[in-house]
Parts: sequence; C-alpha cells; structure tokens
Amino acid sequence: MMGLFLLHHSSFAQVRVPVKIDTSQQKIKVLYNFINAYMQKDTINNEMWHPKYKNRKIHDYTMDWTWGEFTPRQISKRFDIELSELQCINDTLSYFKISTKSKSDKNQNSHCNVYKYYIVKIGDTYYLDNCKEYDSDRFRRYSTKNLEFYISPFYKIEKNKMEAASKVLDTMYSLLKRPNLKKPIAYYMCSSEEELNNLSNIVIWDGGLGGFTNIPEAYVVAINDNPIYTHEFIHAILGQGANCFFLQEGIASLYGGMNKGAISYQKGLEELREGYKTEKYSFDDLYFRKVKQQYSSSLTYTFAAVFCKYLIENYGLDYFYKLYYDPEITSNNFLEMLVKKTGKNKKQLKEAVEKLILKK
Repeated sequence: MMGLFLLHHSSFAQVRVPVKIDTSQQKIKVLYNFINAYMQKDTINNEMWHPKYKNRKIHDYTMDWTWGEFTPRQISKRFDIELSELQCINDTLSYFKISTKSKSDKNQNSHCNVYKYYIVKIGDTYYLDNCKEYDSDRFRRYSTKNLEFYISPFYKIEKNKMEAASKVLDTMYSLLKRPNLKKPIAYYMCSSEEELNNLSNIVIWDGGLGGFTNIPEAYVVAINDNPIYTHEFIHAILGQGANCFFLQEGIASLYGGMNKGAISYQKGLEELREGYKTEKYSFDDLYFRKVKQQYSSSLTYTFAAVFCKYLIENYGLDYFYKLYYDPEITSNNFLEMLVKKTGKNKKQLKEAVEKLILKK
C-alpha cells in the first residue's frame, strides 16, 4: 500500500535525479518516491518524520531559513531541486542529499544549498530523521552537572575546563534569575564548518555561522574549542521567546559577549561609540542592520544589547522577560512595540539608547 501511494505521488515530482542514482533498483526507487512524496507536501509538519518527534516543538533541526519558511512543495516551485546523493546504509537506514538552487531572479543573488537527511524504515513505513543523532556518533561525550559535552575527535579538551564551564552556568542562572533546566545543556564542540553544518542537516550552505542554539531542544552547536560559550548558553537558558533579534541576541550579547566571547559587551560598546561619534553609521543604520554584514556584525549585536541594558536598568529584569516572551514582539515591529509597552515615544527611546552608547 505504501509503495502504491508513493508511486501515485511521484508522477507530480519535480526532483531531478542525476545519472549516478539508479532508480531502476527497487530499493532506490522506493526511497526516491518517498522523497518525492515529501517534496509535494503543502504544509510544514512532522507527519512524515520519525515518531520520536510527535510531541516535540520542532521536528526539523535545519538552521537554514528555507525549510522553516516554505512548505516542501513551495520549495520545489521556488528552487531548482536535484537529488544529489541517495545511499542505503543498511536495511532500515538510508540518507539523501538534496540541492536547492535559486531560480534566475534579477532582484536576488543566486545561491545553491545542499541539505542532508536520513530515512529510517520502521516496519513497512519510512520516516525522515535529522542528521544530529547519526553524524555526532564520532564525538566524544563528557558529562558535567549543567553541560553535556560532545567533543569533536579533532579536539582534546581538558576536563577541568569543562567542569569550570558548568560552574559558570550556575552563575548565569543566578544572574538571569531563571530556574535550572530539567536536563543539562548539550554542547557540540565542532572543529570545522563541515561538522557544524552536518549536525543541522546541511552539507553546503551559502552562508556562514560560528555557532547556533536549538532553543526548543536546548542544545548548542559551535565551531569552538572553548567550553565556556556564554552567549549561546544564554539562548539555551532563556528558551523560546519572541522572534525578535533585539531581545534574543541583545541579552545574549549583553551578558555573553560576541564572536565566541572574544568581544565583550564593553569592548563592543567602545567600537560602537567610536563609530557613532564619527557618524560612520546612524541610529537607523544600526536598527535596520545595514552595517557591515547585516546579521553578523558585532556592532548590531552590541546595539541590540544596549536596548536590553536600557530596559533592564529602567524597568527591571522581570519586566524585560515580559517583553522577551511576548510573541507579538518581532524584529520588524520592535521599536513600535516598545512605544506601546513603555509609553515612551520613539524620540525618547532613541535618545535614551544614544545616551547609553555615548556615555563613558
């Protein structure tokens, strides 16, 4: 019955297959039809995912925006899709790599990403699964009170440094006034971009990232050999809040610094102050993140941190959390929502933030 269902849907498939993938083999053909069936889905849900994700807040661990914003069918229409690899590991486990190439558009830069997922067979049914469980097998594990370390085989990390990181986390819980998590934060210490990408279902990504936190699942993945990665730990401690750059990245930068801790908030503030005084950039440049690289500039992260410092100093941490966990506040309406919540107008808020930037 499963095979007939998949064959029926594969007639609508838009996934191209290179010559090297032999779909004349029955096993490969069934897997290929399963992938096609998934790419025709008009909703984003865990219907075809491993049963272990049934009650999870998220089912797809991809750090890329594409799969969270578009349904699989929309992706098939917006991008040129090709199945770049399909491998059977054993009778119940396979994996595939699928490339999404942006179609010609004068208004956008072209890009091509390659994603990787596993296919698990349970009984007669096939399910999608994330790469993390399988591609982190070679990582060494070390447990502390607050952190579960998974360390790249290319690193040798001293145990006393990992224990020290766990104690730092105790300090962060007290500083942020949050209850301890029910389980330790998992921290995957990757040695390369390849290791980091593979843990989030990406092989080739037209972007760059030194680390990220899967907030609902409370685990950190980073290209870093430093057991103390406070910025990302803060994301995991605070959990899921509003989809707002200024609040999420702001508080993590305020208390955890930027660039893997190499730039403290104070150091970032000094850089921000100097550029602001010499009019290298304006309030609006920083607010709309039009400085250097739009989403990875320490200047914009520091700017967000200044907003958080203003809110915490003037209204308190409890009030800040009311904003942080308010789902109506987003990156696009942040300033407008602050006007609504605080009663201050935009000019007053701008002047207050500028005062903190320029104050020595």
